[in-house]
Amino acid sequence: MPNSANWDRMVQPAWIALVGVVLMVLCESLSPVSATTPSTLSQAQRDCDAGDTQACTSVGLILSDPDGDGQDVFLSLRYLQRGCRAKDATACGRLALIYFDGAGDVAADRATAGRFAMDACAVQDRTGCEVAEAIFADAASDRFDAEKALRYRRANCDFGIWRSCEDLARIYYNLEEFAPAEQVATKACDPTQAERKSVCAFASGLRDRRIRLEQALARQQAQQRQRLAERERASAVVQSYIRQGQYDSAIYAAIYHSRSLDDATAALEATLRAGAIGSLYKDHLYVLDYWFPTGPLNRAVNAEIARRSSPDDCGIYNCTNMPGASTRRWAAMGGGRNVSTSRPSSSPSSTQPRMKSAADITRETRNRYRTAHCTMNNNANRYLCN
Repeated sequence: MPNSANWDRMVQPAWIALVGVVLMVLCESLSPVSATTPSTLSQAQRDCDAGDTQACTSVGLILSDPDGDGQDVFLSLRYLQRGCRAKDATACGRLALIYFDGAGDVAADRATAGRFAMDACAVQDRTGCEVAEAIFADAASDRFDAEKALRYRRANCDFGIWRSCEDLARIYYNLEEFAPAEQVATKACDPTQAERKSVCAFASGLRDRRIRLEQALARQQAQQRQRLAERERASAVVQSYIRQGQYDSAIYAAIYHSRSLDDATAALEATLRAGAIGSLYKDHLYVLDYWFPTGPLNRAVNAEIARRSSPDDCGIYNCTNMPGASTRRWAAMGGGRNVSTSRPSSSPSSTQPRMKSAADITRETRNRYRTAHCTMNNNANRYLCN
């Protein structure tokens, strides 16, 4: 459970209002139980002494009545305690009220009030539950207990005390228990009551939040289903090419469409079983070398790359960033023939060839791959080549 400092920040200090409610309940509860006379009081006392615990509670209620002629709160404690020990909820609740703020000759004692309040609430006495929440929910008090405060807030919310429900909902919210927070706040809301405007607004905000999250989750699930369907279709294309013996097309579809290592594995293993690795486009071999960095598939791919390679071959990377690459490209393009040893003219009329940008090189390389792939596969991948 949160510590007292954190808990105090999590909810509004509604326990202050609850104290007022408890004091009001105290005044109401300490009203005459019934019209009594000295003879009936004496008879109830004799019945109590004879073991009638209900009579003990009745005597205690009469003696603690502030409007009664024979009020004696201190004496009432004797009878109320006997009734409370017998699990009489009313007796325990009255004791909790008396000790909560003091009455008559009895001084306030929050520790004692808390004990009686817990006893009363345990046997479903609403008064006791209210006192228990007021005592244990006060974060500024040394009696503060977050676990008990939460427990008695739940009990009072179940009794229909809307302020307890609102506080409980805000606690759930701060604990990121959003579903019960909405449920409890909705229970506390009554649009016809102006004083409940805040809890109604809180419940509405929680409901809107839930709807937004549900809509976002539905979109994510729909997108995930779409991705899975697309992947299944792409995998089906790979398997179709394998069945037709078009192994390079299967490898291409696995690499660039399904983008699945499982599909690439199936396509490459089928290619090796058919002894058709020599039909694979060389740049596909370099991709497979990257996808399968170890193991028998890697060894098969590298053996085929080595069989086809020449000393100055750099594969898919076209030697662009390798040492001496520019010199080799210059020589390969005939740049070493008929080259004048004189310094180039600085005349403004001389024109320098435009250097290709990285984007130009990338675009041209992609186009070459596209053309080569479409040509060597007899335009099998029309979705790509058209």
